[in-house]
Amino acid sequence: MSLHVSPASAADAPRSVAIEDAAYGPNPSGAAMFPGPFPPGDQVRVNALRTQLADDPACRWAKVVDSGLEAAGEDGMVAFSMWYFWSTPRDTLPPRPAWGPGTNPDACELFFGAMREEWLRRWAGKPHVYLKQLHTDPAHQRRGAGSMLLKWGVAEADRLGLPTYLEATEEGRPLYEKHGFRPVGKLVTDLSEWNGPAEAETVLMVRPPSES
Repeated sequence: MSLHVSPASAADAPRSVAIEDAAYGPNPSGAAMFPGPFPPGDQVRVNALRTQLADDPACRWAKVVDSGLEAAGEDGMVAFSMWYFWSTPRDTLPPRPAWGPGTNPDACELFFGAMREEWLRRWAGKPHVYLKQLHTDPAHQRRGAGSMLLKWGVAEADRLGLPTYLEATEEGRPLYEKHGFRPVGKLVTDLSEWNGPAEAETVLMVRPPSES
């Protein structure tokens, strides 16, 4: 079954949320921040994604589609990414969506708030690309879908001559390093108050634009 990259749209938001839940739900940090239960379809999260796409023309989505699944009448999307291509710099990040049902707002604010503060310190007022999300359906991992999305995004970053910034888990770090990203810092968050890890690590990574 062949895979290909194509633009994603607001109609893909429900599938994106489903993939994200499957990809990140089982880990200890996710359990602390997103303990559930979630309403069917998690419409709050779906609407938040659609708002982010609609509110900023620099926000672009890309997906990997399995043509075999589509031919069988199924949803072919197996991986999703959200990118911001900020050729015109901004001083603040887009507004944070409200934490919906099934989330732990205090834990989320602690974890993601630190990321927002670090972005402000490093990137406010500077043109760059921000890879906000990239996740693959666990049933389709190790097929190269994540690499396909990274190649698509960094090619656009190179065309624009912009550096690319992201936050990664230690597990995801090797994939990003294969595509030219290098660690520039690390955040450590204590989620033990909610039975999560005492040292939840987030690797901050940057890829300079290629000159070739």
